[in-house]
Amino acid sequence: MKIAIMAAGGLGSYYGALFARDGHDVTFIARGAHLDALRANGLTIKSAHGDFAIQPARATDNPADVGAVDWILFSVKTYDNARAAQACKPMLGAQTTVVTFQNGVDNHDQIGAVIGKERVIVAPTQIVSNVAAPGVIEQKSPFRISFVGEVYGQGLTPRVTQFVEMLERTGVDATAVADARTPLWHKLVFIASASGLATLARTEPYVLFQMPQARATLRAAMEEIDAVARANGVAMDADIVERQYNFTLNLKPGAKPSMQLDLEAGKRLEIDAMSGAVMRFGAAKDIATPVHQTIYVALKMEDEKARNRV
Repeated sequence: MKIAIMAAGGLGSYYGALFARDGHDVTFIARGAHLDALRANGLTIKSAHGDFAIQPARATDNPADVGAVDWILFSVKTYDNARAAQACKPMLGAQTTVVTFQNGVDNHDQIGAVIGKERVIVAPTQIVSNVAAPGVIEQKSPFRISFVGEVYGQGLTPRVTQFVEMLERTGVDATAVADARTPLWHKLVFIASASGLATLARTEPYVLFQMPQARATLRAAMEEIDAVARANGVAMDADIVERQYNFTLNLKPGAKPSMQLDLEAGKRLEIDAMSGAVMRFGAAKDIATPVHQTIYVALKMEDEKARNRV
């Protein structure tokens, strides 16, 4: 299969490397020092599941150089959705499917508005993977879990099944689902709450949630998301808040969410896709979301500061 990675960050580079090692024709869309390193030295993976390298690694900053592909792995930061989707157009063929691995619950709508929603499927993923240095990816988590599915009522389609089989061949724990809205919102219960509060507190989750008041706020934040999802017709597991709450409390010392790392690095934040989405979907159903409103108001200001520095 011919696969393009849009773009080669922590998750995209890692999954792209897995596919390249499995024999697929993979091109990494990258820029700056990471692109230079990929071209010069290939891609080095340091992983809890074993180190390996892709040498040479095909990489470019111009999607027009790639041509039509079978799959585009879409993993840009959510605030770049429209620009990146537009850049994908030269890589679209008659049968191209775009798979979004991003945080949030409405990226497929934003991407689909540019390239056609019929091209997009989603793959909410749990993994810890980041660019440690140009051309070097560190994948630290024992888990690498993806749920793959449609979001517009098509049910379990052949392309979903095919992509899951491709992931499974690489060793990823992948599951095909008939309605991917459920795992999207299940993930949001965790990521928007734990990441938002830790980033706001400038404190890693393991330390922050030793505080009883912080644990109570975490649970309240998760309950807000669960209520908003149910009001919007999403089939949520009865115990999802309890599961995600316990998952958060079991995070290891030193683990930080990507949004907290972005704040520390002075980068833009995906706050609109997380607490911002909770607020938007809640407001549409007249559901108050005070915890996420607080997170959003504070962190949106940090996002604006970073955006103005770019």
